[in-house]
Amino acid sequence: MELSLHSVTYHDCPVEMREKVSLSEEQRRSMLAELPGHKGIREAVILQTCNRTEIYLWAKKDADWGPTVGELFSQAGPEALQIWRKYSKQTHGIEVVRHLFTVAAGLDSQMLGENQILSQVKSAYTESIESRGSRFIFHHLFHIAFRAGKAVRTHTDINCGAVSISLAAVELAKEKTELGKSTVMIIGAGENAELAARYLAKAGVAGLIIANRNKNKAAELCERLGCGRAIGLDEIPEALDDNDVVIASTGATQPIIAYETVEGILRNRTRAILMIDIAVPRDIDPRIGKFDCATIVNIDELDKRIAANREKRSSEIPKAERIIDEFTDKFEKWLDSLEVLPVVSQLTQKATELAKAEAKRYAKDFDKANAAKLEVFAESLARKLLHGPVSFLKEANAEDPTTQQLRALDLVNKMFLLNEPSSANGAKE
Repeated sequence: MELSLHSVTYHDCPVEMREKVSLSEEQRRSMLAELPGHKGIREAVILQTCNRTEIYLWAKKDADWGPTVGELFSQAGPEALQIWRKYSKQTHGIEVVRHLFTVAAGLDSQMLGENQILSQVKSAYTESIESRGSRFIFHHLFHIAFRAGKAVRTHTDINCGAVSISLAAVELAKEKTELGKSTVMIIGAGENAELAARYLAKAGVAGLIIANRNKNKAAELCERLGCGRAIGLDEIPEALDDNDVVIASTGATQPIIAYETVEGILRNRTRAILMIDIAVPRDIDPRIGKFDCATIVNIDELDKRIAANREKRSSEIPKAERIIDEFTDKFEKWLDSLEVLPVVSQLTQKATELAKAEAKRYAKDFDKANAAKLEVFAESLARKLLHGPVSFLKEANAEDPTTQQLRALDLVNKMFLLNEPSSANGAKE
């Protein structure tokens, strides 16, 4: 068994392609239910953000799971499978662990050191648990990823300054408009949208409108903020007349602001309007940028504007990477400790050594012949006591232990071998 990662990210796949392989929650849960059902795949987590769609697998080693994962993307839309095949990358083994920890620490985000990605990793893991996609290995892997992400943020300054795409959007709005005299409309009421709204309220925006499919949810956000007006999505075209800035961040699969619905309004507009689209798929029809009054900035363009923040944080990268290396090594040693044969060998050796030591301790109470028999008896008893546990561990294919056997191996290490030399060393020598 080994870890494998199948991913499409902002590094080499533009937003207009990434949005076509973006999965709805229902589609993700459907995939999480299907993947462990394929022979050889035990566990799966799908991490999807505006920058990435990543499929983490614990599956049979030396099998090409790329086609299996790819075929499931056909449910995302007619072009999804073709785009996935063109842009997806595969990573295997311990490098999957290093990558996950790097992501959780915010080192692989468009805004270096952002905090939001850690909560997104936690959400992906929770979604996998609820869909029965995570078991023993991923329980351990993702909890260590959370600790690694927290350690990097605690012991470095990697997240100083702006820490999210939402804040970068607000900073852009502050540069382009006078917020104290402007009205801003936030489309969406999720985490990104709420972050942007909080930053705007703190910046003293003159007017704030929250638009959402569920108007009650928008109203609840306004109530939490202590300011703003809630509207439904159908009220957006009319509200654009009095708006100076739009920040769009929903999970919709189609544009929320369609060209046809605002063409008449924007064609005759003279006052400039800044439209910042931080959603994937995009919420704002890119054709709207043809109007002289409208400036559209999407998530990829926003990345260029936050390069200065990355530069400020870049000096902390080596320190953060050392922390990630420590956590990666720790997980690798734990994973190696779950190999059946080295653990059985170490357990048997330790029991035999203890039996001999105890026999030697009491040998003075016996003559030479009986002392020898005592040692044989002690060793025999130790082996008989271990017969059941060892037989259970050996029942599985050494390359494919069951979840119960992995738990047993972990328990044996914690109870008996914790202070012994790493079984990883025994396996490699």
